[in-house]
Amino acid sequence: MHAVAKRKILMVVHGPGRGRHVPTGDVFLKRLVATNDPLFHDIRIHATCTGTPDFSDIGTVLFWLGDPLKQKYPTCYLDAMDIAKEAAFRGLKAINHPDGLSNTSKTSQARIWNECGVPSANVAPVQDMSQLTAAIEAIGYPCIVRGDEEHAQRDVAILRDKSDLDRMPPIRSGAAAVLRMHDIRQEYRDSTARCSDLFRRYHHKARAFVFGDQVMASHLFFSESPIVGLSNCLFTREAGRVRSLARKAGYNAKLLDELIAVDQQYFATPVFGRADLVAAVRALGLDFAAVDYSLRPNGQVIIWEANPYFWLPDGVQSVLSEERRAVDRVNRSFDWMATCLKSSAAQQSPLSVVTAIPA
Repeated sequence: MHAVAKRKILMVVHGPGRGRHVPTGDVFLKRLVATNDPLFHDIRIHATCTGTPDFSDIGTVLFWLGDPLKQKYPTCYLDAMDIAKEAAFRGLKAINHPDGLSNTSKTSQARIWNECGVPSANVAPVQDMSQLTAAIEAIGYPCIVRGDEEHAQRDVAILRDKSDLDRMPPIRSGAAAVLRMHDIRQEYRDSTARCSDLFRRYHHKARAFVFGDQVMASHLFFSESPIVGLSNCLFTREAGRVRSLARKAGYNAKLLDELIAVDQQYFATPVFGRADLVAAVRALGLDFAAVDYSLRPNGQVIIWEANPYFWLPDGVQSVLSEERRAVDRVNRSFDWMATCLKSSAAQQSPLSVVTAIPA
């Protein structure tokens, strides 16, 4: 009789036709190879719809699947649940369980967070456009109307009054979420808080990674739009050809220096509001997610969304990679994730099972 260590990690990904592919997982695995991390050899990839996986040496099952899983990829959800049930029967640890991955639609997130006291915006669900007016009246102006199942900036409209509603195009996905819009920029303009003037001049969005009770900063973006993302942030604008040429001619260099300094400070400083970020991820039944939020001048945060299936590119591909030292930042982020994954897998999964092995 010998003890067989059950320490490997089964990484469940979308099988053919079961969901979209986000290469973050590939970049993470390449980082493990580059650093000769033994974790690479402890990860086994299993695609949904490819049969029952071999659990013989598995201690942890990590679900790296698009979300909200049940709503967007119902067939893949069923495949994943079969794996999750078998893992539970065997007493294995699951990270980002399929049911947790199904709690991330905009209305589900906001409802759960409101019920749990997590600082976030009020929400009203809209199943079709006929319900939109009533939902807006319940939330009030200004508000944000967006597709319920998308993390990206598609199908997002800002409504400040009824005239904006009259001009708003239909939401393509049908189901939508109406969210109360909090103008954090105006809060800074009304405040005497000591901070960078960028917070008063522009809207902002912070992102942090949460794994269990561990939190790591990712980036701090500013934008002229209240809905802040990579596509419309000032870093992307400043990386464009026209703005780059203007800086070489001596224009606008100060702004970029300010943006980089504040972003670097955010990355290098312990994340403020970490308890709220951890609570937000835990309330959804998740173990790991990228959380988007804003820092308020009164010392609090307001959380916009948690994305467990995020896109973190290789640092070379990051916006203004050299100026922001993105290669080092991304590498440190992946190394942190590897440490968290190893720690999580070791803490609660069985260390070994006694199995009869032929002599």
